[in-house]
Amino acid sequence: MKWGYSQDWDDQAKCKELALNQIAAGSKVVFQVAGGCGLGALLAAKQQKVWGVGVDGDQPFLGPHVLTSALKGVDSAVFLTSKAVQDGTFTGGNNAVFGLDQDGVGLGTFSPKANEADIEATKKIQQQIADGEITGIPTALN
Repeated sequence: MKWGYSQDWDDQAKCKELALNQIAAGSKVVFQVAGGCGLGALLAAKQQKVWGVGVDGDQPFLGPHVLTSALKGVDSAVFLTSKAVQDGTFTGGNNAVFGLDQDGVGLGTFSPKANEADIEATKKIQQQIADGEITGIPTALN
């Protein structure tokens, strides 16, 4: 796995160049987490005919090369935090984590070109994580 950092949220050319370098090194999937800059990485994935993974919002509108998107459920986090304040259960001063079981994160629409068996297997694992059947998910890069 090759990591690349653009140090930029806007310059699509930087992320495209990073993605092209990763693809040239053998990457078959480009997963960008760089806002507008990341659109350049997804363009590189399209041009080089490899999978791209969107981020934050569902990005299948960019084309069938977008396998899926890693969704950030900000709406759910805001709602649950507001509810905790209203209920008197809110505790500040720490990181709040909203997982699959709270719609804090999730996966977006899968590409119509994706393998149906792989989609079903992924959805099953996603549900097992949400249900607490799978634990020990790493939370830091090594």
